[in-house]
Amino acid sequence: MEAIRIYLKDEQGVKRKGEVFQLGIPLARGQLSHGTSFALMAPDSLDELVCQTSTMASWSDGSTRWLKLQFLCDLEPGAQRTLELRPRETPFPPTSLLSAERGYKGLVVDTGAARFHLTANAPAWVCTGSNAPIHHQLTLSTEANTSCQTRADKDWEIIEHGLVSLSCQQEGWFLDGDIRLARYHCRLTFYCNSKTVEVQACLHNPKRALHPGGLWDLGDPGSIHFRSLTIDAELANIQQLRITPEPGMPAVELDSRHGMLYQDSSGGEHWDSLNHVNAKGEITTRFRGYRLYIGDHIQIMGDRANPVIVAANQTTTIQATLPQFWQNFPSTVGFQDNRLIIGLFPGEAAEAYELQGGERKTQTAYFHYGDDPDGLAWTLTPAIPVLDARQYEEGQAFPWFASEVPRSPVDDLVQLGLCGPSNFFTKRELIDEYGWRNFGDIFADHESLYQGKEEPALISHYNNQYDAIYGFARQFALSGDPRWHHLMNDLAAHVRDIDIYHTEEDRTEYNNGLFWHTDHYLPAHTATHRTFSRFNDTSSTVGQTGGGPAEEHCYTTGLLYHYLLTGDSRSKEAVLQMARWITSLHEGSGSLIEALIKIKRHDLSRIKRLLLGKPVNVHRYPFNRGTGNYLNTLLDAHLIDPTGEWLAQSEKIIFETIHPKDNLKSRDLLATETRWSYLVFLSSLSRFLWIKAEEHSLDGSYRYALDSFRRYTRWMAEFERPYLTDPDQLEYPNHTWTAQDIRKSMLLYQAAILDPEYRDLYLAKARFFENHVVETLSHAGERHFARVQIILLQNYGPQTLPKESNVSWLKEAPIELNYHAKNLTVAKVAKHACGRLIRALIRFNPVREKAWLETRLPPRRSL
Repeated sequence: MEAIRIYLKDEQGVKRKGEVFQLGIPLARGQLSHGTSFALMAPDSLDELVCQTSTMASWSDGSTRWLKLQFLCDLEPGAQRTLELRPRETPFPPTSLLSAERGYKGLVVDTGAARFHLTANAPAWVCTGSNAPIHHQLTLSTEANTSCQTRADKDWEIIEHGLVSLSCQQEGWFLDGDIRLARYHCRLTFYCNSKTVEVQACLHNPKRALHPGGLWDLGDPGSIHFRSLTIDAELANIQQLRITPEPGMPAVELDSRHGMLYQDSSGGEHWDSLNHVNAKGEITTRFRGYRLYIGDHIQIMGDRANPVIVAANQTTTIQATLPQFWQNFPSTVGFQDNRLIIGLFPGEAAEAYELQGGERKTQTAYFHYGDDPDGLAWTLTPAIPVLDARQYEEGQAFPWFASEVPRSPVDDLVQLGLCGPSNFFTKRELIDEYGWRNFGDIFADHESLYQGKEEPALISHYNNQYDAIYGFARQFALSGDPRWHHLMNDLAAHVRDIDIYHTEEDRTEYNNGLFWHTDHYLPAHTATHRTFSRFNDTSSTVGQTGGGPAEEHCYTTGLLYHYLLTGDSRSKEAVLQMARWITSLHEGSGSLIEALIKIKRHDLSRIKRLLLGKPVNVHRYPFNRGTGNYLNTLLDAHLIDPTGEWLAQSEKIIFETIHPKDNLKSRDLLATETRWSYLVFLSSLSRFLWIKAEEHSLDGSYRYALDSFRRYTRWMAEFERPYLTDPDQLEYPNHTWTAQDIRKSMLLYQAAILDPEYRDLYLAKARFFENHVVETLSHAGERHFARVQIILLQNYGPQTLPKESNVSWLKEAPIELNYHAKNLTVAKVAKHACGRLIRALIRFNPVREKAWLETRLPPRRSL
């Protein structure tokens, strides 16, 4: 294995001391076996850095597919460094001073530079390695501003322990008297021979929302309200206290009794946007930016703070930061009564906070127990480690990925997302897409297309429609531009916490699902990021005025790649969570009542149509993006959990959705409004073929899928046309449809490789659609809109492959199958209905039936 180069660069003029780096590295099949020890070298200094590695995903032969790498490194302001990772030649790696042991009152962690005692039954810890102990506590106060008690589920659990880092996690409840108000998840990460600790705190409302009528506004009875959430660090006899509001500003000395920097709004031009309303529709931000108080007096006012706070007595110093401070406002760092206070949700805000049912928020703070002025500087603007694009290509990290190709007109359009006049960062400013609930999401500016020119942009949220996270991840791998990484990271954090419905108490088809984007061409009002608001009398979708998470909005591939690129296990958990949700949505919860309803709606309806001689869909699953997303999600889950039944279930979906001898005329694929999303299913089918082939599993299911894919792509090459050829059939004939034409081009490029017999026909039609999209959008004012940009990002890739190329695995001779046209009879439908009923009777459980009914009854006034 050749040395893998990792590039580090400081672009902020920051002195980085002991910065923590974590990334994923893709490796080719068979290149690396599990258990290999590594050496991380710095050729510029001939030093070896202590590193920690683990396998995140494996190839089917057991070799490592994605390797997680962690290390600490120094970097001078404006400097660049290249590190090299290679298998260790000597058998003994460097030793680590990082250790943990169980005490009778909790867990004791020693980093070699500091020592900590983690309290067994509370989200609390003590830094005992200094001359004066520093006590820390995660604290929640109720809406009435009384402190909650805590009840831990169990003692701190060590979830990762290596040469570089040790992570511990505790989960439990905040209690308001005897009432369980909210759940907490607290994770502490310690680093080898370091005085820095990372604190990850998540507040979670696991209750369901009642969402009457499928409407999801603030003020729902399932919400909880609280006054503050803080991390408090107590140090006795403080003699020195200072805050640096922004990097580059001088530190401000504070009164030893009370001082505080409070960020009330984003500090941007639209700081008082309608994006920041409460359940009554009232704007909650009170002033622009931040204020630094000494006692009760305002010392400094500014727009966007990114502070470091330092407290010290004669023997001990503690520093703290809260990254993305202004972006996730309201935020506070301050000091009162010998307590250093990090306000994740500060009590200084205008009113109590509302955390909706199934909503959560995770924030990260850093503490440093020393007086080094650069000890935490890197936490405010972390450097992004970069790999050569060729590493991703050789490791087959992405389907249809080519690292060295000339820039094309498609790239010029995609680059508008970074550098255009309405790039993704600029979009945030237009509606002030900031604040703890909003930051990371994308302003859906295309929804304001039909507004008057003088009207302010309506509040509309995109919620990862068409998987912007995936598009950002792929562009980062290709270019190494850290801006793509920032967009990916911010959106992944938002989706994991806010857009996923984190509850087990609602309908099975909603629990842990992903909310849609907010309603088309209508303001979100008080629905926040939850699609449907009671203030919109009718939805833009005809006949739909409410609803909830659904299979047509299930995008997990970006979260998969966020996990693989960054090593952030929370994204892995989100992928598996959503895979279980969409499986339950399609396959049912096992309820008898549910089975009876499905028999009435689906099976009896089909029998009636068959008896009347009317056409009936012979497949179980609809041929649309909902099924395509289902298939794709299972493939994502398979890549990180190959021991599950994800791949077997994906094969079942393919067999019951598509057939090599389908009657394509009956599919009515040119009915754009109702049938366009068959392209999404074909894209997932192509990905299935790619995964099966790279695993060397060219079996019957592979051949069935390949022949089905060819059946449809041959039809596409002959009959498909640009959507706006017939604008009268479209409800909103705008250039989103032009962008959607890129799906056809990319599928046909893939077909040229998967079906080489028709290669020339595919390439000609693929180039036709690509040229049509590029030429039309290049002159269209809508080319900068979020939806247009993200469709291009999601489908980017196949056009970069050499058109004369072939794929080595296609040279193997797949097995031949004889197909008979699929048909459906009354007997087959009746047999299926009986099987459904028998399975439900076998699993009958009165408790499950009661729960199924209760989640569908009209909402009650309270929970």
